[in-house]
Amino acid sequence: MANICLGTLYGWTVFKPFVHAEPYNISLPDTTIPFSVSMLVFGITFALAGRMIAKTGPRLPALIGAVCAGIGYILSGAIMFAPSASLPILTVTFGVIAGTGCGFGYNPPIAVVGRWFPDKRGLALGITVSGYALSPLITAPAVEFLAKAYGIAYTFIILGVIFLVLLLLLGGILKFPEADWKAPPVPAATAKKAWVAASRDFTTKEMLRTKTFYLAWLIYMIGAGAGLMVIGLTKQIAGDMTGLTGALAWMAVVAVQVYAVANASGRVAMGVVTDAIGPKRTLLIMLVLQLVCLLLLFPFVGRSAAILYMVIILYGAMYGAYLSAMPALSSYFFGAKNMGPNYGLLFVAWGVGGVVMPMVMAQVLGKTPTIEDYVLGFQVTAAFVVVGLVLALLMKPPEAPAKQEGPAHSDKA
Repeated sequence: MANICLGTLYGWTVFKPFVHAEPYNISLPDTTIPFSVSMLVFGITFALAGRMIAKTGPRLPALIGAVCAGIGYILSGAIMFAPSASLPILTVTFGVIAGTGCGFGYNPPIAVVGRWFPDKRGLALGITVSGYALSPLITAPAVEFLAKAYGIAYTFIILGVIFLVLLLLLGGILKFPEADWKAPPVPAATAKKAWVAASRDFTTKEMLRTKTFYLAWLIYMIGAGAGLMVIGLTKQIAGDMTGLTGALAWMAVVAVQVYAVANASGRVAMGVVTDAIGPKRTLLIMLVLQLVCLLLLFPFVGRSAAILYMVIILYGAMYGAYLSAMPALSSYFFGAKNMGPNYGLLFVAWGVGGVVMPMVMAQVLGKTPTIEDYVLGFQVTAAFVVVGLVLALLMKPPEAPAKQEGPAHSDKA
């Protein structure tokens, strides 16, 4: 439930037309800025929340997240008083303040679940983070309705009040297992798998000494950034490339919802896959499927809505997969004990990717993009994904910290 509130950031593609229109008049390329800033701030504050969780537990950062998310949306309503300054206002309120709220609010559930379900980490984490992905399924039509009925400024305020109340209530109930609690024993067949047997509890300093962390960080930045690029453009792609405008505009909103469902489904499905075949093989599958979408499917979405929806389902699922496969990778490779701060640093890559990839695409598209511009943008994105694929092939499980002993690692993970 908390992630459904926080995941409204994903619905920015529905906010964009309203802040692009009168009286706000933010140019189409510039409408990406508040979203991109929120992604960057989200990633950075997620890491800060991880450090706080290690010291205070999950509740305090969750409550800080609730306040920042709610206040950020409420203050975004200030654009009604200064329409000409709407871009800097939204960059600060939606991008920085609400982005901070999402970072502090999103880390605690992941850290908590990592402790409670050590035997099925991918599945448990996938289900947990799927709420964030499902958010646009609810918030996209809600924003559309509220903005048309009351204006986009009041929509921000209404959402902010709702989020503030709900997140404060929900954040207060998160907790780690008691000190004397013992997890169910891991089944023998699972324990023998290389990525499970290789699992050790790395401190953050120990993790930062491994090559595995930096390779995973770059893969995360590229793969997740490529997915975030499409999240911010889903409705625009549906309108410009497939022609879903005018009487068919509702189908563009549906495309946003379809991406949200695929995003959530991919988190759960690929979380299960990660448990079954390991993080490395899972990442290779995800990157290859992203390439198929970018080079072979997206360029042809102009032919029919069916192709559009097909590629959105596949691409959305692969983006969502990063949000379960990567925390599972962190837990398997670096241990569950310090997952809050460790995955926090890995998650910074998600925020950086959320700035780099959408900005690259925005520069390729320009102010009045053509279908050829979109195709070129997909090809440029594919080039980044190829780099990620090479890095994934090079990645191996980290060597155990010197002070610990355990089974030898296998490259098959």
